[in-house]
Amino acid sequence: QNSVVLSAAIFITLFGLIVYLHFVKIDQESLLVIGSLGKESTTFIEMSQVKDVVINEAIHMQKVIYYLCILLQDPGDPQGVSEVVPLFQVS
Repeated sequence: QNSVVLSAAIFITLFGLIVYLHFVKIDQESLLVIGSLGKESTTFIEMSQVKDVVINEAIHMQKVIYYLCILLQDPGDPQGVSEVVPLFQVS
């Protein structure tokens, strides 16, 4: 008996939605296009150079900021890290 009530409620809701969408007309549509915000740069990093991907944190004023970084392997020392490359530097 509960399933009959639930099915009826769903059917009434869907029917009401279809009737509402049929009678409500859209008066105006608009599209806002904004050019690139900030600088864009692309740097290719070979997968063989990537040692790990980490979430790093920095303290700025009175806030802790978390950002995504890639650790690059040191060519001379396979266990070492040669560089930490932050991603999404502009944002």
